[in-house]
Amino acid sequence: LDGDAYHQEYIERLKANERLIMQDRYGYSGELPPARFNLARYCLERAARITPDKVALIVVSDADAPVRMAEQWSYARLNEAVRRVAAGLRQLGLEPGARIMIRMGNTSDYALLFFGAMAAGYVPLPSSAQLTSEEADFLLDNSGAQVIAMSDELVMAPPPGVIALGPADLVSWRAEHAPLDYADTAAYDPAFLVYTSGTTGQPKGVLHAQRSAWGRRPMYQGWYGIRPDDVILHAGAFNWTYTLGVGLTDPWANGATAVLYNGPRDVTVWPTLLEKFRATLFAAVPGLYRQMLKYNDLRAFNLSSLRHGLTAGEALTVALLEQWRTTTGK
Repeated sequence: LDGDAYHQEYIERLKANERLIMQDRYGYSGELPPARFNLARYCLERAARITPDKVALIVVSDADAPVRMAEQWSYARLNEAVRRVAAGLRQLGLEPGARIMIRMGNTSDYALLFFGAMAAGYVPLPSSAQLTSEEADFLLDNSGAQVIAMSDELVMAPPPGVIALGPADLVSWRAEHAPLDYADTAAYDPAFLVYTSGTTGQPKGVLHAQRSAWGRRPMYQGWYGIRPDDVILHAGAFNWTYTLGVGLTDPWANGATAVLYNGPRDVTVWPTLLEKFRATLFAAVPGLYRQMLKYNDLRAFNLSSLRHGLTAGEALTVALLEQWRTTTGK
């Protein structure tokens, strides 16, 4: 078979195998994803059309500042900005599926580039701002990324042939380019690439398909109980799949509001943020819940809006769970 025919047959076999596994082995009766599916479109287009003025994203830099001082993005503005960034990326002349490495701090630019790359049909590689230049070099080389986007404080010299971008490029694209329509990707096409931590060897790339967002749907009611009027505060960094999924993808797919904090990492800020932004859901790792209980008097804060906390990343002990329930009633 030539390349295209082989690819198509491979995709058909994947689909058939998935149906057998999900339906026969697990008894899954849910709806499978549409054949044509773009992750960024799925997250943003519907809410931008139905509730354009609703706040989709709040980025907080100063926990003590008034709410109105936080950076806020409506669904209409966010949808347009993502598609303008997509248009800027498309002007680089890359082939569909090209890898784009993101080496940025916890700013809205990270989210715009991550979703903008997928909107254009490219594959973003979110990386941690804590990586050394040598570690970042490995990811860049191993992934075959043709573009690296860097914050000013994380600039490194890319190898020959790799295009370097900075925050100024995103600003100019948002000002100069007309919004690009979302790429007509298939559900099984690559969407984004993440790397393991490498604790037992070299980091390994884990490729996620566009349909990975659809695969999160059972959590909407099975874990979150998520509603469009929810305000989800996530304590993670932008590069974590936990943050990109629970902190952005799922809230936006449900028309909710996502709140992220990029100020100093002081454990005492979280109850303040929960109270100030009237968060209904809070997501963190168990270790942060433990620190919150140790270094804050949570009873002194108005957490009446909070329905429950979400946890992932490590095992949650029964003792910690009971302490949280006893202290907060959540």
